[in-house]
Amino acid sequence: MSKKKRIGIIGGGISGTALGFNLSLYDDADVTLFEKGRIGCGTTAKSAGTVCLFDDSLNNRYWDVRLYGFETYLKMERERKGSAGFDKTGTLVCATSEKEVDRIKAGIALAESAGYTGEYITDKARIKQILPMLNTDTILGAGYTADDGYFDGTMISNTFAQKMEANGGTILRGADVTEIVIENGTAKGVKTADGDRYDFDVVVDCTGPWSRFTGEMAGLDVPIWHTKAEAFFVVPPEKHLDYVFPILKFPAFYALRAGNNIFICKSHLSMNLDDPMHAGQWDPDRLPEREGTDDYFIDFLFHQFEKNVPGLTDAGLNSSWLSYRAETRDFLPIVGDTPVKNYLLATGYGGNGVIEAPAVSRDLAKYIMRGESTLLLEEWAFSRLLKDKGE
Repeated sequence: MSKKKRIGIIGGGISGTALGFNLSLYDDADVTLFEKGRIGCGTTAKSAGTVCLFDDSLNNRYWDVRLYGFETYLKMERERKGSAGFDKTGTLVCATSEKEVDRIKAGIALAESAGYTGEYITDKARIKQILPMLNTDTILGAGYTADDGYFDGTMISNTFAQKMEANGGTILRGADVTEIVIENGTAKGVKTADGDRYDFDVVVDCTGPWSRFTGEMAGLDVPIWHTKAEAFFVVPPEKHLDYVFPILKFPAFYALRAGNNIFICKSHLSMNLDDPMHAGQWDPDRLPEREGTDDYFIDFLFHQFEKNVPGLTDAGLNSSWLSYRAETRDFLPIVGDTPVKNYLLATGYGGNGVIEAPAVSRDLAKYIMRGESTLLLEEWAFSRLLKDKGE
């Protein structure tokens, strides 16, 4: 009987649990996941969970990644309703330039090729029927599908975790990794706050915004920045809408329904990594569970309301929170090998963790267990960032 490969995963958010589940599908994998808090807490719990069939959050080049994530969660929902927290609201993506029109139309074609509905609408009256509070004077048109919606990152993480454990994987909850054991430039295991050491053949860092700090434990400078995800829950003037509020996408912000409220957040692709108000390198452990938002964002938010969604101009603020996204310079993840042997990364998803984690984890698990790479892993490898730095 061949010896099992021992893999330690740090982080129990959507990245870590998706990878843990995919690895647990291999009979020769011995998988242990470490989560210092609760499964699906941290920044995963603050994810909007939008996996839209077409929008600007991920280039159409990687549309199959989007589709795989979307269909993975639909399968979860078919197996057990509520396991992915799906709310089928549809999506309305507004175009403010001809470039966006072309991108949206390409996304619609991809969605239709996979059997989903999509249409590009220029009839402003029809757009107003879908979302009455919209100002259609500011847009050229909009892409619309009724087939998608948003998911719940915490529910998904816990579902992946349950599947992983059912397949024989181990999850250590309340286990804070405080050291990555490095011997002769190779990761050999981890130590936790209680002093225990765990030996592994491979250590995978799935800690998202924390990966700068866990990377330092391995002697590695992980090139990610934190951008601020500042989200507000507002109460529409009508209190109870008599129509389904779809996921609303503009280049600078997005919105979706959250019970009787509207959740609204600044788009991660609109963040400037060189603006200290937008981005920096901060400590995610100091994030408050509620509030923590900046005044500048409230001004930005209400400017967007006045310009694009005047029906929300008189909305009342219910609550807010601040989260950190882990971003690279090209706004794509870092996946796979690093300069430290057997220390791998699955981080830097930014605002796209829910979209990208299923496909990335599928490919990364195959690479870890069978040594087979994919185009996705090659394009999102750590080495591309070293080239950017001239190393």
